[in-house]
Amino acid sequence: MKILTFFLLAFSLTTSFAQTKPEVTIAPAKVRHSGHVDLRGTGFTPKANVYSHLRRPDGTEFPVLPMMTNDRGEFTHDIDTLILSAGTHEVWVVDERSKTSSNVARFEVTVEQQ
Repeated sequence: MKILTFFLLAFSLTTSFAQTKPEVTIAPAKVRHSGHVDLRGTGFTPKANVYSHLRRPDGTEFPVLPMMTNDRGEFTHDIDTLILSAGTHEVWVVDERSKTSSNVARFEVTVEQQ
């Protein structure tokens, strides 16, 4: 009985401390060519390396950008859209330690007045 209790307790602790899926958000979702986009991430491993991926509208990807999370597993990053082409871009972030990828967030760069 003690062994069963130990395994149930270990399983309970493991599942209660399981990391949630990392998430990234973008604001604003539509931005002028010479603007800025705020990328925020949550649910990553605290004080760990993460790698940001940014895909252009033509499907090619910029070089991967390494970043570090804070003690809560969060980060922020400012994306300057001046060098980005018009169209919809996709960004996602991979947690190095857990090997978990976030959702894919999309934002549109436009040359039109907002």
